[in-house]
Amino acid sequence: MDNRVEAPAPALPDTTSPEMSWMNATTNGSSSAEPVSPYALEMDAVTKWYGAGHEAVNALREVTVGLVRGSVTAVIGLPGSGKSTLIACATGSETPTTGTVCTHDRVTMPDPRTWGTLAPASATHPELLVADDLESAEDLCAAIGYQDSRTMLVTTSDPAVAAAADVTLFLVGGRLVDAMCGMPAEHIAEHLARLTS
Repeated sequence: MDNRVEAPAPALPDTTSPEMSWMNATTNGSSSAEPVSPYALEMDAVTKWYGAGHEAVNALREVTVGLVRGSVTAVIGLPGSGKSTLIACATGSETPTTGTVCTHDRVTMPDPRTWGTLAPASATHPELLVADDLESAEDLCAAIGYQDSRTMLVTTSDPAVAAAADVTLFLVGGRLVDAMCGMPAEHIAEHLARLTS
């Protein structure tokens, strides 16, 4: 059974424009045209176990997702669904038991209440802005209002926060089980209730 969730994403940027020329940069001083990934973050079949034997807990189960640069993604789930573990693996503070994580942008985790006042990120040095268990849709909306070359990843239990994102991913029992785009908070809440009942 394939456990991958194909999350709808915003259209990829036009990499031929001068403003987006950083996406066509070469690496290691090479003159070959090796394109930079269009993703700020890629997680491939990430699984995380804590403990061993009868006490072992499977916090993440084969999570596969790619966050398109410039997108705003909310991962919603009930307490204990694996949201904090997903953030820990995405930011490198925890190592997955299996699977791979590639962060292509600089990861930052400032206090979400300050997001609306952050200095603009440079197009040549894009950032992945991350928050675990975001409780305020206003903080996310303030950051979106100032969005430049930042990609945002938040986890939440609040459907209003998830509704403010471009993409909502549903995490249940450590698995990404569904994705939605542009849905109001009440539909997200109803869908999460159906998935967890």
